[in-house]
Amino acid sequence: MGAKQVARTSYHHGALRQALIDGAREILAERGHDQFSLNELARRVGVSTSAPYRHFANRDDLLAAVADQGYATLHKSLEHTASDTADVRERLIRLAGAYVRFAHDHPDLYATMFRARPGAEPKGYESFEVLLRTVDEAQQSAIIPTTVSAELMSRSIWATLHGLALLNLRQPHERFGLNEPPEALATDTLSALFGL
Repeated sequence: MGAKQVARTSYHHGALRQALIDGAREILAERGHDQFSLNELARRVGVSTSAPYRHFANRDDLLAAVADQGYATLHKSLEHTASDTADVRERLIRLAGAYVRFAHDHPDLYATMFRARPGAEPKGYESFEVLLRTVDEAQQSAIIPTTVSAELMSRSIWATLHGLALLNLRQPHERFGLNEPPEALATDTLSALFGL
């Protein structure tokens, strides 16, 4: 019995789906989206080229599953970070650092999460809610301005961190200090905005 045949018969229900997602992440990390194909993924996982279609309608459907797991991982990281301290000022700074760090440590997953997928439902609101709760508390504690709603302030902070994360990934120019560790970039940015 060949290696591929062994691999094909070794997957239990649900295990193949996760193996395909894991394999997709490996290929994305190695080559990016433009070089990703379901046929190569099937070969890498050791299944027939039709096997992925038992779990995913097409390439975009599989990439959406990869993105969904990315959002779940980000949410878990932010919740863990938020639970580390009761000090709201410190929590806000740590959340900002954790967000930029996530992008830095998982660049291809991060890119997949925010890649345009026409018709797909927006994801990631649970992660945003972690920031929203902290911003609301920071406003109530007069740590950051209350001139706009907590939601608008959270959106503005998130958009700033997202841009910072992308600049750090794509153009880490020393001239602008974008090659600093993610946590330092986030702390400096929040300090510049709010004097934290």
